[in-house]
Amino acid sequence: MPSSLQYCGRDEKEIAIMKKIFKSKIDIALPILILSGMIPGFVLSLREQDWVFLGILISTLVFSAYLFLTTDYTITGKNLKVRSGFLVNKNISIEAIKSIEKTDSIWNAPAASLTDRIEIVYNQSDTIVISPKGREDFIKELLKLNPNIVVNV
Repeated sequence: MPSSLQYCGRDEKEIAIMKKIFKSKIDIALPILILSGMIPGFVLSLREQDWVFLGILISTLVFSAYLFLTTDYTITGKNLKVRSGFLVNKNISIEAIKSIEKTDSIWNAPAASLTDRIEIVYNQSDTIVISPKGREDFIKELLKLNPNIVVNV
């Protein structure tokens, strides 16, 4: 007997089982940019034997790597979970997503890429910029759950 609760042709049990994780695309330019900005600090702190400053630089480098490695976008049932370390942990209802557009915005975002970013508009006017690896597959998965999303990439 079919469930009375349907979501785009899928019942609640099928939706609860679905879980797809998309890691953030990492542009090689971003780690290079971060490292190149830190090299003078490393050289200076080693030359001056400033171990505190060196410790701060190493901590910053490790934290940046942590964020790169823990940034992902998970489609679970009816929600898109955007996670970047402990700094970002956002759940977005897939039903609330209005549009997905390509963006060149370099503003701070849970995205480890400077290129291939997309902006998701949800609710009335909320937005989030992300950069999923396998962008086309990511968008297809969202469209399976909400075919009303307007896509312009």
